[in-house]
Amino acid sequence: MRKATMKDIAREAGVSVATVSYILNKVNNQTITEETRRRVLDAAGKLNYVPSLTARSLVKGKSGMLGLLYNRSGKDGFWKQLYYGYLSERMEDLCKRKGYHLLVLGLDADQPNLDIVQQREIDGVLLVDVKKEVFLDISVHFDRGVPVVLMDSMIDDPLFHKIIFDFKTAFESWRNRNSQSGEKGFLVMSSYVNEGMAEEIRLAASMDPDKVFILDADNQKELNDFLQQNQGNPGVIINEFAALQVSRVSHHNSHDLTVFCTSGCPDVLPPGMKTLMMEHPQKHVESAFQIMEYYIKSRRKASDRLDDGGPFEQYVSISLG
Repeated sequence: MRKATMKDIAREAGVSVATVSYILNKVNNQTITEETRRRVLDAAGKLNYVPSLTARSLVKGKSGMLGLLYNRSGKDGFWKQLYYGYLSERMEDLCKRKGYHLLVLGLDADQPNLDIVQQREIDGVLLVDVKKEVFLDISVHFDRGVPVVLMDSMIDDPLFHKIIFDFKTAFESWRNRNSQSGEKGFLVMSSYVNEGMAEEIRLAASMDPDKVFILDADNQKELNDFLQQNQGNPGVIINEFAALQVSRVSHHNSHDLTVFCTSGCPDVLPPGMKTLMMEHPQKHVESAFQIMEYYIKSRRKASDRLDDGGPFEQYVSISLG
């Protein structure tokens, strides 16, 4: 089916192509009646008109393209791949509803190649689980006015906003639920390339090192032994997809398991697992998008926040309850 053009809209609405262009591109220095504006917008909706990214870029100086870049490792198991896939799907759905396109790119955690990104004009970037050592090498590839928001990353740089889960409060809530001080509990979590994020979780858990299992593709066969050693004790699993792997190997063991649902999809979990969830399923993605869109539309830079505070904190905390 042929895509509708501005010429088609002009014909349907009985106006000039120039008038259609002024209205759809929100050019405010032209005198256009509200009746004409409504007629053009109705015609655009009727014809399912989708604006060209190239045209929008020329008019607004913006491409309408956002980037989601995640760092992948050879140690990523299927649970981490599902995590990134679900995150990408949620972000893409939000971008579509808000009129943006999304470029999703998996980067080598140690030697990220940004050639594809540099070939495109990107208005904002969500960077997930990045090594502190390579973060600066990545961030300098984007123009000064392009907002870069971090997720699953603890990087002490006030120029960049970070979306993080409030694991400290989540573990406190879990301990209160189980009336445990934490010594008898255990934790299963995926590996992170951002060491600061992994350390933040370990500190929040406040468990002995031998009670924490860092799950990756190389050691997944050792998971059953770990679970047997902790049989009868309450446990925490961070992320629903990691919990799927735990459920595959723990069917012969007796555990009281609570999943911190960092993907917002508890429906994938098998019966019997308790949950701590976000306020609503897309809270983390929506927070990242809200920050990017604010800087895109206001044309402010994150450095401005250092002067006047700005509407967002450096660390944006997502509650699990």
